[in-house]
Amino acid sequence: MRPIAYVMIGFAPFLALIIFLYLNRRDNRDLSRLLVHSFIAGMAGVILLILAELISVKLGLGSLRSLKRIIFYSFITIGGSSELGKFIVFRYYIIKKKQITRPVDAITLAVMTSLGFTTVALILFIINFMGIRENFPPTLYTFVIVPANIMFSVIMGFFVGMAKFLKTRIVFSLTGLVGAAFFHGIFNFCMLTNDFRLLSLFSFGSTAIVLVLGLKAAFTNPAQSQQ
Repeated sequence: MRPIAYVMIGFAPFLALIIFLYLNRRDNRDLSRLLVHSFIAGMAGVILLILAELISVKLGLGSLRSLKRIIFYSFITIGGSSELGKFIVFRYYIIKKKQITRPVDAITLAVMTSLGFTTVALILFIINFMGIRENFPPTLYTFVIVPANIMFSVIMGFFVGMAKFLKTRIVFSLTGLVGAAFFHGIFNFCMLTNDFRLLSLFSFGSTAIVLVLGLKAAFTNPAQSQQ
């Protein structure tokens, strides 16, 4: 590992601090306190990823000898467990808070949850927990994992946030979970197969989707959403 890779461990907490200071300066202190809770909750969400890795190694699924193994590892072991861990703490702890009055608030808190998760996940990656670093290109992964997780969190935050203001809560919540896990799985697949052309197309497409969801959340009126 290059030294710069170790520096990237502090990138997620740095972004989290910037978001906290910005919102706190706007005198939205109730929401800023919830940001701290979200970051800590995201750190706890890594437990599911750790369990998935342990089970994967125990069952001999950590050896990526075939395309089926790579797909399973990308979408289930890493992508599915990571997003389910975030989803559990976000859906059943964060989203219920009264401070969330708009879908864009949900996205902001989902991003903060993801930053907490990514901080711990990067540490596990750096120390090569259960040999996870051997499957990914180390330096590139440490550079792109933070913005990638932010994109996944916007997808989850939008749909779970909309679910707070709609009657079809289960459908929207599950859409957020499945959508985030799917995008995370594609990202992992690109990394594991070193398919950088597909990664470029994926990055462009997912960025466009995230921008659309972010703008829609910013201009969505919760009162109209309930109608």
